[in-house]
Amino acid sequence: MRSSLFALSAFAIIGASLGLACSASSGDDGETSEAAVTDDELAKKALAILGGKVEGAQQQCQRCHDVNQATLKKWADDYKKAMEVLKDDSKTADERISWMRRDVSNEGSTFSPSKIGFLAAGAHLGGASVSQERHPTTYEHSQVLKKVFEGKADAYSHFRRDTLMPVEPEYDRLSPSEYETIMQWVDKGMPKLAEMIPEEPRPTTCADDFTQLRAHAIEIKNKSWESQNIDARVPMFACDASDASLNCFTQKRDGKDIFPSGATLDYAKSWAINNSTVRIVRELQYKSYFWMRTSADGRFVANGVSGGGEDRAAIADLAPALTGGAPRDIWASASYDPDFWPDNKGFMFQGTSNGATFCAQSLLENPATTRVSFNEAQCSKLNSVGLYQSVGQRIGDNSIADHFVVNGKFASDDPGRTARTQDLVPTFGPDAKAIIRVMLARGNDAEAGYEVVQSVEMPTPFEGDIMMSRSATLLGARVAGEGKGLGYSIRKLSPVSTDNPREPYRFSLKPVGRVCMGGNKANFSFDERFLVTHHYTSRDDFDSDEAYAPYKEKGTADLFLADFVTGKKVKITNMMPGQIALFPHFRSDGWIFFLVRDANLQKDFIAVSDAALRMEKETPTP
Repeated sequence: MRSSLFALSAFAIIGASLGLACSASSGDDGETSEAAVTDDELAKKALAILGGKVEGAQQQCQRCHDVNQATLKKWADDYKKAMEVLKDDSKTADERISWMRRDVSNEGSTFSPSKIGFLAAGAHLGGASVSQERHPTTYEHSQVLKKVFEGKADAYSHFRRDTLMPVEPEYDRLSPSEYETIMQWVDKGMPKLAEMIPEEPRPTTCADDFTQLRAHAIEIKNKSWESQNIDARVPMFACDASDASLNCFTQKRDGKDIFPSGATLDYAKSWAINNSTVRIVRELQYKSYFWMRTSADGRFVANGVSGGGEDRAAIADLAPALTGGAPRDIWASASYDPDFWPDNKGFMFQGTSNGATFCAQSLLENPATTRVSFNEAQCSKLNSVGLYQSVGQRIGDNSIADHFVVNGKFASDDPGRTARTQDLVPTFGPDAKAIIRVMLARGNDAEAGYEVVQSVEMPTPFEGDIMMSRSATLLGARVAGEGKGLGYSIRKLSPVSTDNPREPYRFSLKPVGRVCMGGNKANFSFDERFLVTHHYTSRDDFDSDEAYAPYKEKGTADLFLADFVTGKKVKITNMMPGQIALFPHFRSDGWIFFLVRDANLQKDFIAVSDAALRMEKETPTP
């Protein structure tokens, strides 16, 4: 998705004298010459601005990112690579600009802060707000960008917008003096880093542990959100009245499949493996570089999208496909990170004019809705909900059962058209936490909205990219080892009700399992039996150099599934070179929805797999 340094913002104005980043002061506080200060003094000042564990540190950056040795070294390496490219006069300005995009071959692609590292912290600073005498490094950077973007005002505007951070408007941003301090320290090689914020030993091993996860899947079987939605007769999109989920997506028109099986298409004939079925649900009319999420019934599919304009997100309504109607895309004034609640009554987006915002799903079901501004009566602001959030809902007997949102430290997954050569390297440190927010209903139905009444932080050392199960009882997180991920830690979250309306829950969190497999952010099924993720393939995934050769050039990503009942971990897609399967997640009945980016066709698809359903049919949950 977004920056490997800070979160993006949808708000930027060219030429404004903005301050940026994660500090307590948005103004420039005077002279900045670090030449006379010692390495100790320079390191303390820079780390305090960044939010490292030093005296006087500001904590805004730490709300999203772990300011530790691994993180800072990565940002420094990305910055140095970016400066090499931007100063390379053998490349044209267009080539240098394209290098900073997520998709280097698409001029409409958004810019990727993860490519420019520390430079993203000052990319907003125009020449009018920077003094060459007081801020020599900052001035140099602004001039490099000015030269590259000369005569390309629109591209520069999009660059500033895409790389401005933090996303939360209530957080102050770095002044030129603060940026200057950080960059002088970085250019000196970050002296005293290891002494100022010493690293604790990271985990080095992973051992599968499914015992308690199996017990959980059995215990919750008849009261999970899958079971709740069956009892509530929530209709699943593109299913017949038989309630046989394997028969979904089989409708025909004029003798042809409305949702064709990948096996019948040259570009998708390899996708389904192990007797599963993959169907193509929709070819997208827009490009997305952010994660995809689906309503519990599978009718609505939401993405952040690439391009300019106020509406930087889209929600595809799949229903017209069944009637032969024209595709319906609902545009949204948001940026990224959609999610839907498990009762099929609400959804949220990040990057709206109100920050994180909840809306009733009835807004989408209304055929008159062509655009969501997030100022509608059915929408309500969710104060300070962090990025890369996932949502859960207490299993209750009404539509306004308490809702939960979790987020923590994250690695930004923002691939372009070509897959990475490895999964995102997590850098979560010993101070990583899960931040759990409680949402209470404002009225008697979802349309009245919700408000955040409680926020609790719970330690999850070396764990991040946290996702919540639909019942809000499990948290799944990636574990950060030495330069690589070490699988997934699963913790049991136990909310206990209190009589305090402003702090309605006490929480406990304990480890209950480990899943050792490669991948990125992972999602639980509604019955809480399965965990699914996408994994960027590398040489280790192939039997020989010859088998890996076509993938080495074009790259790919496949989906992997862990079954808590059987303890099996299986690959469930076989994408061709140049095809990336991304952001898998479940709808209520067990179908897996995912995004496919096909660099060969230059197209994006919504696809579905029945792999988990077939595994459950073969070995039913006891």
